[in-house]
Amino acid sequence: MNSRRLSIVLLLFILSFTLILTGCGKDPNEKIELRIGFWPENTETKDIAMYEIWKKQFEEEYPEYTIIADHYTYDTSTVGSKYLTGTLPTVFETWFTEPQKLMKNGYIRSITNELKELGWDTMMDPNMKDSLTFGGEIYGIPRDGYGLGLLINTKTFIENGLLEEDEDGKAILYDDEGKALYPTTFEEIYEAAQVIADYSETKGILICSANKNGGWQFSNMVWNYGGELETIDSSGRITANLASPEAVRALEWIKTMKQEELLLNSPSVTYDQWYSSIGEKVAMAIVGSDILQLAKTAGQVEMDDLAFVPMPTGDGIHHYSLYGGTPFVFSAEATDEQVKGVLKFFEYTGRAPLVTDISKAAMEAGNNTAKAKNQPILPTIKPWINAEYVEYTNSLEKEYVTVDMYYYEEFFNNISNNKHAEVPYAAQEMYEYLDTAIQAVLVNPDTANVSALLQTANAKLQQFLDKNYNN
Repeated sequence: MNSRRLSIVLLLFILSFTLILTGCGKDPNEKIELRIGFWPENTETKDIAMYEIWKKQFEEEYPEYTIIADHYTYDTSTVGSKYLTGTLPTVFETWFTEPQKLMKNGYIRSITNELKELGWDTMMDPNMKDSLTFGGEIYGIPRDGYGLGLLINTKTFIENGLLEEDEDGKAILYDDEGKALYPTTFEEIYEAAQVIADYSETKGILICSANKNGGWQFSNMVWNYGGELETIDSSGRITANLASPEAVRALEWIKTMKQEELLLNSPSVTYDQWYSSIGEKVAMAIVGSDILQLAKTAGQVEMDDLAFVPMPTGDGIHHYSLYGGTPFVFSAEATDEQVKGVLKFFEYTGRAPLVTDISKAAMEAGNNTAKAKNQPILPTIKPWINAEYVEYTNSLEKEYVTVDMYYYEEFFNNISNNKHAEVPYAAQEMYEYLDTAIQAVLVNPDTANVSALLQTANAKLQQFLDKNYNN
């Protein structure tokens, strides 16, 4: 065999071997991995057992997929590094203030086509859908929603003569004409707090001031004094509005409450302190509807000793409820097949807008697991609006809700009329700047210049908006 012929034979052999290797490079039995970032924590044994059943059922029905448990608690300081290191789950939970920023940074992907293929895009709550839509593309699906309201320890109110009790020792919230007997304005909260301070060691209300929780709650107060926090002109320029007269009045109210020692004493109060305080330390707190059960499970307060009512007004007109929630978003590295697989898996967890035997069993399992954990069950703000889903979930609530709705229905009956979305731009940064202003008032209430503090917060927010959005 001459050298030229030998070279051709060797070349053909190498090409054939390469083709064989290429053909074998992908195992036809290799499964598509779905890394589920909202898996329960290891301490939640009952929830994990429920998820393991869902995993088994799904993998039996869709053997091309494998579910990988990956509990990830969203954190603005870790999401970037997790994406860069390839450890961001296929799907994970965040807050409704975050998807736009995550999209802009390239951390999450659009799932518009996959949603339209299933018809889910038309079933989503419009407000939640708006919070997930940018440039006409949808970047996630909602898990649930919440609204802020006023939580009242009715037992404390009775003990201090602010509410009367019925023959069963329960608080009477409304007069014979249906008028509320609990505080419906910030002025009435101030007056009730004064009465409570005269008779007990309990403070009137818990106002947050740290971990961005203060600014989050304060934004709702400003709306209810008639103000807005950001404005957008016809050219699309965003202008900060944190030092408005309405915002000044809201912070002056906090200042007065602190001067008269009607607030929880610490100048640095975080949101998770409400459930350990609502029993005896404070009579009222501003709380989201999605975690009310913590009053009992973490704070050891009976739910029927509490009332959850609409947010108070500052101007006598507005009773807005800051409306947010938790969406599921998908890593930018997720393939179309992975997105489709996760959406299929949502049916098995009861998070899809479907009413099938599978989804109904999952929703019932969720309620039964909550009962097994002795967790109070309350109504929810639903993420989907299609009639079949709403009808079925309403029927579940009638069966499973464990609280006396007399003390909660005013909020849940009115949330659809009262809801106000969080600001669409730089919400988390705004909350942080407002925290600083609130803390300054709580540390030195007698000398704090409320207007100047809010002007400083406004300048910082405007600088951030100009750098990141107004360009």
